[in-house]
Amino acid sequence: MAAILLQEQGYEVIGITFLFSGNDRSTHHYADEARLLASKLQIKHIVTDLRDEFDDSVISYFKREYLAGRTPFPCAYCNPRVKFRNLQKYADQNGCRYISTGHYVRVGFYNGKKYLFQGEDPDKDQSFFLWGLNQEMVDRLILPLGQYHKTEIRSLAKQKGFDKISTKKDSLGVCFIKGNNYRDFLEENGIKSKPGNFIYHNSEIVGEHQGITNYTIGQRRGLGIHLNFPVFVSEIRPDENEIVLAKFEDLYRNSIVIKDYYFIDNEIVDNNKKLIVKIRYRLQETPCRLHILDETRAEVELLKSEAMISPGQTAVFYDGTRLVGGGFIESSS
Repeated sequence: MAAILLQEQGYEVIGITFLFSGNDRSTHHYADEARLLASKLQIKHIVTDLRDEFDDSVISYFKREYLAGRTPFPCAYCNPRVKFRNLQKYADQNGCRYISTGHYVRVGFYNGKKYLFQGEDPDKDQSFFLWGLNQEMVDRLILPLGQYHKTEIRSLAKQKGFDKISTKKDSLGVCFIKGNNYRDFLEENGIKSKPGNFIYHNSEIVGEHQGITNYTIGQRRGLGIHLNFPVFVSEIRPDENEIVLAKFEDLYRNSIVIKDYYFIDNEIVDNNKKLIVKIRYRLQETPCRLHILDETRAEVELLKSEAMISPGQTAVFYDGTRLVGGGFIESSS
């Protein structure tokens, strides 16, 4: 639908399909589907195999994070390093000034500078995944779906004779994990952690866990622990091979330390401006203030306590609806 809308606006469009994972048989279906769509739209179509690069970069990161007791966020890692970097590369090779995707994100200007803004559809806004894109990438983006609700895009697809597109299911979960079971994926890739102790209140051993890669912060189900009250994963200690459990009220934190941050504007890091931080994709926005610690780390002062903050996930920052940056969560307190 992004391609169709761009054509209607008078752009010459080239389509590209990246193969990121899977074997030749599993990638065959969606590559052929893309070819058929490009043929129907009468546009040039490129298929390029990036499986080795994706494996060396994104999947290696994914496995490394779980082994370190963190919960990775592969989309935020992939977008600046693999997906959009290669979109730039192939745009340059084909003489394309602009890059477009089907993300539900708006592009606009603030003080004469181009930024990404939250999409018009609050339930489908995908700006959360794009905080790592640098200014050069943002300057080249055209995102036609950002001003629409997804229901409108489905209706438009049907009106234009693309019934199959209009009824496609939403893509959910991690793109390279079949069935979205990351534990099976890790085991198939030789990652299996050893059993260790469940700890309650930092000292009492209350049971045995099945390996740290099987758990995430805030997890309640599947612990195999039967106390007289519900407990949640509060902390993962890879060096000691321990998992700390706590009551839900003990999961709340007032401060986050982020690392490997990126902010598109120095104005954001140079003053004490109140921002909004999102640590989850859906249904959470928290006022905060940002304090830069050094060139790679910053402290996020939460002006409202939040629970279930997982190291390895991302903190994404907004000034109103304007996306201004983000970073990977290192710790919280």
